[in-house]
Amino acid sequence: KVDGLTFIRRLSQHHPAILMSRLHNVSQAVVQEVKNLRSAVSRMAVVCLGDMFTFLQRGMDPELGNTVKVLLHKAGESNTFIRQGVDSTLDCMVQSCTPACAINALLNGGLR
Repeated sequence: KVDGLTFIRRLSQHHPAILMSRLHNVSQAVVQEVKNLRSAVSRMAVVCLGDMFTFLQRGMDPELGNTVKVLLHKAGESNTFIRQGVDSTLDCMVQSCTPACAINALLNGGLR
């Protein structure tokens, strides 16, 4: 699973057009791995989302609702390195996505 997430990170950086054609399916798969009980897999999925936000930028706007909700839930965990990864990923999201979409996703994700 870690190898697959690494591959998605590389695709988002070097071949974003390929990833954009299947973005919804890919982001759902990555979100499922954020929920993984193995912390190494979960952390890699969080970092992968950060790279997707950074390199796909506004292309990630339609996926913000689900991804932010899962990231905010994950931020409540006691594992420090997971929380740091989530903080970094949310920072990438705020810097890269449309501000209105980012604020909306944060507010809606925090309410649930």
